Amino acid sequence: MLRQVPRSLLLLLLACGSDAETAPARQPPPVLPTKPTAEQNAAADRLLEGPEWYRHAVFYEVFVRSFQDSNGDGKGDLDGLTSRLPYLKDLGIDALWLMPIHPTPYVDSGYDIADFRGVNPDYGDMAAFERLIAKAHELEMRVVIDLVLNHTSSEHEWFKESRSSKTNPKADWYVWSDTPSRADLGDCKPDNPRFGNGWTFDATRGQYYYHRFYPGQPDLDYRNAEVVKETLDVLRFWLDKGVDGFRADVIGKLYESPEGCSMLPETIAYIKQMRALLDEKSVDRPRTMVAEPGELQGGGTDKYYGNGKDMFHMTFEFGYGYFWGLAFAQRDRRIIDDAVNRMRGYASGAQPAHVIGSHDVLRAWTSAGNDPLRYRDAALLQMTMRGTPFIYYGEELALRPGTQVIVDERDVSRTPMTSTREAGHGFTTGTPWIAFGEAPADTSVEAEDADPESMLTYYRQLLAFRRGHAVWGTGDMRLVEFDVRQIAAFTREDDIEGYLVTVNMSDEPQEGVTTGEIAKDPKLVFGDGEIAIDGTTVRVKLPARGAAIFRGK
Repeated sequence: MLRQVPRSLLLLLLACGSDAETAPARQPPPVLPTKPTAEQNAAADRLLEGPEWYRHAVFYEVFVRSFQDSNGDGKGDLDGLTSRLPYLKDLGIDALWLMPIHPTPYVDSGYDIADFRGVNPDYGDMAAFERLIAKAHELEMRVVIDLVLNHTSSEHEWFKESRSSKTNPKADWYVWSDTPSRADLGDCKPDNPRFGNGWTFDATRGQYYYHRFYPGQPDLDYRNAEVVKETLDVLRFWLDKGVDGFRADVIGKLYESPEGCSMLPETIAYIKQMRALLDEKSVDRPRTMVAEPGELQGGGTDKYYGNGKDMFHMTFEFGYGYFWGLAFAQRDRRIIDDAVNRMRGYASGAQPAHVIGSHDVLRAWTSAGNDPLRYRDAALLQMTMRGTPFIYYGEELALRPGTQVIVDERDVSRTPMTSTREAGHGFTTGTPWIAFGEAPADTSVEAEDADPESMLTYYRQLLAFRRGHAVWGTGDMRLVEFDVRQIAAFTREDDIEGYLVTVNMSDEPQEGVTTGEIAKDPKLVFGDGEIAIDGTTVRVKLPARGAAIFRGK
């Protein structure tokens, strides 16, 4: 259900405001560079070297298994990813988020970890991981890894010992019961029917164990102090290996009780221990953490930030990221308005993380209704909203979904990256572990590289446009309410710059009017559109499914 959005009164405070009557002549769309200037790169270097680097970075989510195969076995690996770092650096990527890289029986695509301190042999070994870290840091790129602490694989040595008897040293490291229920857990069950009812009988121990996900993913019992100590030691291990932080998987579900199933006080206390450890390890190089929240449709996300300095640096804004396609399908800006208003209320220092696709949901191409113009609009909103953008691998190519399912339906969004037109499409010289998505040759880096109208070119323009401008990472954001619901708009401002971002969500040209103060002679700097000012009346014209950014100071 969509939350009711309160109407806000907006002043477009783009400095140098005046009462001048003006109607700028039609401005042709600007010719947009695909590379930032030397001055922009120098400014970006300054922004990215400080403790708030994550607020100015562009992240790239990598499913290693599907990104680049280096040995011909059909599975992507760490050395393959390392070989592609120059491409990502050139694109404008500042940091990588790696989906789980650990040993796994692959019941849940790697989110069932069999060894928290190991590397999946399909991906290489620890030396390969260390090479990746070294090369990334040489290129001034950061690497964060997935941290999956709610559960382990049933093949993990901890669980094997725990299931062996009721008296072994790790007997209470997991949640066990003589019946498929426990009063102290309340009514907490898996969120998706594919994971079963939450309890599975183990014949070896003669009891049921609890799981919020697949039966092959038993939940750890965080009421055991040894579990708390051991999992925090996992963070220390990888921080000592040089990682620049973590993406924390389903972190709100560590504790359950009759009072609730997510973000209980005990979970919040544990997260604060994580943050304290991360800060301790940030003396030499600032690190960061981003949370995967359990809340999807808005509300509750602010709980992951604490006071803005004692919990997560960033939290994924799924209320927008997973539902933006619905806004475009309805030609109605309410979901966007809701996100803008909600994020303005976060604690100082809290940084939303933005996606338009991920390993858990539809490819952005599908959410955009297979429409390249809507796709571009979604990318533009992602790159200009308050927060840090996370690009899912291949998104810069508008990579299409697949059809083959190996684990579950999410596999359609986890098909291999394509870099060339020929057989294997640059991903592998062997047989890929899963079939390519639709049109792999047309959505390859090679095919799009020289095409001035390609999605790759558009992403390069977007990333070049925002690079080195602090306003996109830390500037204020205010909602603009035009008199037509098909136009979504907001301002981004800091002491140096101010922008008006506008997107036409409909299939027809739109003209919208709002009232406020705006700078004299605003300039079209990105996209295609017109703006005219008469006193405090602001009029914007946008082509069908078009977007425009105007700079006001």
